[in-house]
Amino acid sequence: MKYLWILLLSIPLFGQTTYTEAEALEMIKQRDAQWESKIEKADLLITSQKVLITDYEGLVGKLEDQANVDSLIIVAKGKQLEALKAQNEANVKMAGLAKPSWYENKWLYFGYGVAAVTIPTYFGIKIVDIAN
Repeated sequence: MKYLWILLLSIPLFGQTTYTEAEALEMIKQRDAQWESKIEKADLLITSQKVLITDYEGLVGKLEDQANVDSLIIVAKGKQLEALKAQNEANVKMAGLAKPSWYENKWLYFGYGVAAVTIPTYFGIKIVDIAN
């Protein structure tokens, strides 16, 4: 068991690679170049996001203005509905107060109809009686 532990601990030592100072500096320069390109991309992304944010803030302002206008329109429509309901109620009351004229009576028209039939019939019978 003791040899197994020694073997397991010594295996990583055999797989190590050592670099010279020039190779290490070159690797660091490559890493730095990669990070610089990533930073440039991130900066471009940040600037584009800032532009989008300013555009969205402008849209939010416009939408807030439109919401205020819409709420005012809704309030005005509500008042207009109330006024129309009150006017309708007043019209109904006025219609109830209006009395028909004397010549708009249905019994009067019934009497005209009876007279229009009875009088010519009566005179027609009288004329026939006189002729006989």
